[in-house]
Amino acid sequence: MPSREVIFEVLRKSVHLVSVLIVFIYEYYGKETILWVLMLFLITVLFLEYFRLERGMKIPFFYMMYREHEADSCGGHIFFALGAIATISLFNREIAYAAVLMTTFGDLAAALIGKFYGKKRIFKKIFKNDKSLEGSTSEFIIDLLVGLVIVGDPLVSLIMAFIATLTETAVNRIDDNLVIPVFSGFFGQMTLLLLMHL
Repeated sequence: MPSREVIFEVLRKSVHLVSVLIVFIYEYYGKETILWVLMLFLITVLFLEYFRLERGMKIPFFYMMYREHEADSCGGHIFFALGAIATISLFNREIAYAAVLMTTFGDLAAALIGKFYGKKRIFKKIFKNDKSLEGSTSEFIIDLLVGLVIVGDPLVSLIMAFIATLTETAVNRIDDNLVIPVFSGFFGQMTLLLLMHL
C-alpha cells in the first residue's frame, strides 16, 4: 500500500481517539456535561460542513481528512457525534463507554489490520464489499477486550463485540460511526436487562 495512503488512514483513525476524552468527561463531569460538550461539537462541525458542502470552501487541514465518497456528503465525525449522543442518552454508563470505545478501537483495528494484512476477502459475496477476514477478526478481538474491561460481563461483552463487528462488516453505505455504537449499545443493554431479570 502506498505510504501516503497509510498516513492518511492513520491520521483519519487517530482523530477518533477523541472518544477516550468522551469517556473521561462523562466519568468525571457526568452525563449532562458530556451531552452538552457533544452537542456543541456537533453544532460546530455542522457549521463547518455548511461552508464546506454548501459554499465549497476548503477549510484548512480538515478538508484533507475526507474520503472520496465524503466529498459531497457529511463526514464521519457528524455520525460519530450523533451515535455518541444517542448511546450516552439511552444506555447505562458502562454500556455507553463500551459502545463508544468499540466504535473507535474496533474500527481502528479493522481498518489498519485489514489494509496491512488483509488477504481473505470472504465477505465479498455476502456483503458486497472487500473487507477482510483478518480485519474483522481483529475488530472482534479488540471489541471483546473493550467489553470485558469496561462492562465486565462476558456474555454482554461477547454480544456487543459480535454486533459491532457484524455491523462494521455488513454496512457499506450507512456510516459505521453511527450504527456501531447504536447497535452494539442497544443489544448490550438488552442483554444486560435480560440477565438482571433471570
